[in-house]
Amino acid sequence: MNAITRERQEELKTRIEPLRQQVESWRRNKGSNEKMPGPLWEEAIALAKVYGVSPVQRILRIDYRGLERRALGIVKRPAPGASRAAQPRFVELPTLTGRRPEHLVELEDGTGRKLTVKVSGGSLTDLVPLAQAFWRPGL
Repeated sequence: MNAITRERQEELKTRIEPLRQQVESWRRNKGSNEKMPGPLWEEAIALAKVYGVSPVQRILRIDYRGLERRALGIVKRPAPGASRAAQPRFVELPTLTGRRPEHLVELEDGTGRKLTVKVSGGSLTDLVPLAQAFWRPGL
């Protein structure tokens, strides 16, 4: 691992000081569980790409792995169910007249789990509790 030279360390301290003050100001005024604003991350990332993740992280006292991932361009995958796009959506099924209705219902959650149910006769509203249980987190 390449250590940063003393001259580069002094250069970094000079360049990072305004950002360090902004991060400290944000810390003093932030709410609980509030994430660091994007513009602060962007400045930290730019400095980490020039001077290295460790020296920047040490001065700013921010998440090392978070800074490293961002500096390398690694996108963290959202937790299952965290994405709005992965949320279940309502689908209206047409009814068939003149014969006994038969439906094949396939459910899939954000993690890729699937459930297929064949319904012959009866009402599809009977499947609502089953679908809710399937999409309930932790099952």
